[in-house]
Amino acid sequence: QQQLAEQHAYLEVVLRHLSSGVITLDTRHHLHTSNAAAGQILGINLDSYEGFALNKLAHEHPQVLLFIDMINAHLDNQDAEWREEMTFFNTTGRQVLLCRGSRLPAVEESGEPGGYIIVFDDITNLVQAQRNAAWGEVARRLAHEIKNPLTPIQLSAERLRHKYLHKMNPEDAELLDRSTHTIVQQVETLKEMVKAFSDYARMPTLELRPTDLNSVIDEVLDLYRNEATSCRFDVDFDASTPMIEADDGRLRQLLHNLIKNSLEAMAGRKDARLRITTRCMEKEACRFVELRLSDNGPGIPEAVLIQLFEPYVTTKPKGSGLGLAIVKKIIEEHGGMIWAENNDTGGATIVIRLPVTKQDQDVLT
Repeated sequence: QQQLAEQHAYLEVVLRHLSSGVITLDTRHHLHTSNAAAGQILGINLDSYEGFALNKLAHEHPQVLLFIDMINAHLDNQDAEWREEMTFFNTTGRQVLLCRGSRLPAVEESGEPGGYIIVFDDITNLVQAQRNAAWGEVARRLAHEIKNPLTPIQLSAERLRHKYLHKMNPEDAELLDRSTHTIVQQVETLKEMVKAFSDYARMPTLELRPTDLNSVIDEVLDLYRNEATSCRFDVDFDASTPMIEADDGRLRQLLHNLIKNSLEAMAGRKDARLRITTRCMEKEACRFVELRLSDNGPGIPEAVLIQLFEPYVTTKPKGSGLGLAIVKKIIEEHGGMIWAENNDTGGATIVIRLPVTKQDQDVLT
């Protein structure tokens, strides 16, 4: 008995100091034990749920419903060992968990099944840091390799133009004028691409402050409400939308990217229409603001839809493919989520979810 007590105390100390969340279940899928890290990662005091079924936990804390459903799916399949990465929207925003589960050995004295153990880690920051580092390095290399030859190309074209244009007959002069103009114009396009690479590689630090999303959207739209575009803008703002913690400048940057993409997708349409809506929503017990931008363009090809927000993925004949990648990076830095979907009636919709400020969450709850 003394040895068992010592072993139990030893295991308790080990589990208490683990940064990974650990929970054990009995054969009826009832919570048997949990460590402090498990409760911290899930944002729940798990001690009061020991001896109760996992479904009770999911019922009283809907924000972990997807997490519990994933565990139940593996338990129902009687998987001896499993590993899965999942993303869901928690009270603090987007959260990525790496989960591993295993069946425990049977109790030696009685021969009864030993239940299950689930170990999970919050890898949200790790995944984001790895992705940013990898794509940032690619962007830096591309920017460096493209930037070096641009200035000599542009200078050579301008030198040819300056030296020979006035000496040629009209027909040849027109050809030289047109050709050098094209070279200079394309060099400027490449410089813009290099700037996009550099912006992606060196994103400035966020300066978060309470922000009225509706007001920011309206101010950005004012820049597009002119005769230069035939697109009709339909807005439907939820007046009850609370404040969000956001970097005002970066928020405007992503709105410009998304609106510009929609306008380019609808180019040539006389009935071009962009509908922008905001809603204060509650899902999985987490208050968040949802922003939708829906256009009536051609939609997004299914082959591109899954990886639309990855760097260097684009449907445009010209462009760096970094616009939507930068948008996703900004959203994830704000603790939000973004995805795209095609509309049943044609066109595409970009959906963004951003967590409200902690102060507003406390008021709303």
